[in-house]
Amino acid sequence: MLSCTVDAMCPRPGDAPSTRIGSSTEFAPGDRRLPVIVAAPVARIAPLVALLTLVAAAAGAEPFRFVSLPDTQVYAENRFPEPGRTPAVTDPRGTGAIFLDQTSWIVEMQEALGIRYVGHLGDIVQDGNDIAEWERAKAAMDRLLDADIPHGTVMGNHDDNHPPDYARNYLDYFGPQHFEDRPWYTAHSPGGGANVQVLEHNRYKIGFLNFSIDHPASEVAWAHDFVEQNPDTIFVIGTHRYLYDFKLAGGRYDEVVPTILGDISLPQSPVSAVVNPTGAEDLFHDFVTEHPNILMIHAGHFHAEWLRLDGLNDQAKLVIQILTDYQSTRNGGDGWLRLYELDFEAGAFRFDTYSPTLERTRSTIDHYVETIYLAWDQRDQVIDVLGATEELYLFFLEIAFKRSDDIPDGFLLQHPDFDTPEERAYYEQYLDDLFHGERPPGFENILDWEQLWAVGFANDPDDLTDFSDGVRSPQGELTIDFHDYFTASASQLAGWSFDELLEAAAGLSSADFRRPFGKRLLDFWLGLAAWLSERGSYDVAELILTNWVLPQLEGCDDGNGNGWSWLWAFFGRGPGLFASCEAQALVEPLVAETATLLATLDTP
Repeated sequence: MLSCTVDAMCPRPGDAPSTRIGSSTEFAPGDRRLPVIVAAPVARIAPLVALLTLVAAAAGAEPFRFVSLPDTQVYAENRFPEPGRTPAVTDPRGTGAIFLDQTSWIVEMQEALGIRYVGHLGDIVQDGNDIAEWERAKAAMDRLLDADIPHGTVMGNHDDNHPPDYARNYLDYFGPQHFEDRPWYTAHSPGGGANVQVLEHNRYKIGFLNFSIDHPASEVAWAHDFVEQNPDTIFVIGTHRYLYDFKLAGGRYDEVVPTILGDISLPQSPVSAVVNPTGAEDLFHDFVTEHPNILMIHAGHFHAEWLRLDGLNDQAKLVIQILTDYQSTRNGGDGWLRLYELDFEAGAFRFDTYSPTLERTRSTIDHYVETIYLAWDQRDQVIDVLGATEELYLFFLEIAFKRSDDIPDGFLLQHPDFDTPEERAYYEQYLDDLFHGERPPGFENILDWEQLWAVGFANDPDDLTDFSDGVRSPQGELTIDFHDYFTASASQLAGWSFDELLEAAAGLSSADFRRPFGKRLLDFWLGLAAWLSERGSYDVAELILTNWVLPQLEGCDDGNGNGWSWLWAFFGRGPGLFASCEAQALVEPLVAETATLLATLDTP
């Protein structure tokens, strides 16, 4: 089954091997990628180059790769083919085998693909009271534990059992006690519902922080403290109920979203037993945006895949928001899992989607065909949101998503994953499977829905034959300056190459110079001095300290170990150099000095 190679993931139906992850910075034939998003400008640091004569080439580094598993509840339920039941099941082994396919493939491919982490996005089981489902899920996830692959889990709404002790079964099977002997399981909230794993990769630190369902206020407060206390760590947040996407409208739960039909808002509707729940909209604005070291938040729960690129943190940097969930499709998801890649050397964030069960990568055509089915399957939910009747809803589908005089008929036949008879036959069969072989009126022909592609999937609505990846594609690439998402500690910088230090300095922005004491800038200079000192360049380290650091700190120590005597002691000069002073005295001279440096660096 697991016959794919590292250099080329398995092909889509009838297609040559395409979209690759882990082989190069270029995607496969057709170059199906998102427009490049540059997260921040880069400053020049010529004065530093002039100051130092030490030059060291940065060694090439493998990207950091991780996997997400969304919504495995139908797998844990272990359904078998049964007429009329949604979602349709066609796998005669039962859906429980698909969960094992996923984790077995991760274990088998860990070394070849360099998989460093796996995050489960919740709804591990279908019925949180069914112990047999928990046992199946534990058996599948234990394959990761047995292989010592770092992983974390999110508790979904299906994972709760009867209140008030609603998290009992989840914690019994996936609580912190199962990971006490694993150094990668870094911390957990006092109640055990939230957990975090921090991993190191080529002197970068990546933290995976996972919430339980509806983000209890106590977990959010704990997470605030943990993220704030680890500014040298880039965080990926995992949660369950966060984003939804109806194609014409999507957003965070509780967010007011303008649409052509007026403003809509899909309520969070939290699990009743959750104490002081935090809705998705509040989580984003009151937690995610407040921490500049949060790179990404991803979630499941709502069947769709969506890359949302309009969210900025308080430093005006992009926060990547991603929705992935395949539970409503054939076999409860057909084994789809998401692979992510953080390429620090190339400044690239990449993702791809693969099924060990189907042995192929996913196409946007898969998502498109599933959306045709979901337009029918989710009609009651949409009707409720819109306050409409079924007749009005079906009429709306006709005018909004089906053939229109404004778009050319048959343009989708040029899509490289839909341009052969074999591929089209595959997807016709797929839609038949989803409808149990009985498509309702209006859903008989895939090509009738080409306007759905135009409004929901086209990367460029003005050029419908541009089939490069859009925000609802299962693969893509962004350009990211990762140095915008962490403040390197002195110990981290001490291990970097000279080129990496230059890149870290280039990542400084004007916002860094406005923070109290210019912390990020100060961290850089202290780290650079430590880096040079470890390599025997004591004279240059002392020059940095004398000219950049000590003039701003001299005479300042509160007498309680909160000043800077430790710095001088670190370089062998002994303690007690500074007298006590008020910390506020540091602010004005440091601001003046950093403003001068900012001009010198010629920051845009």
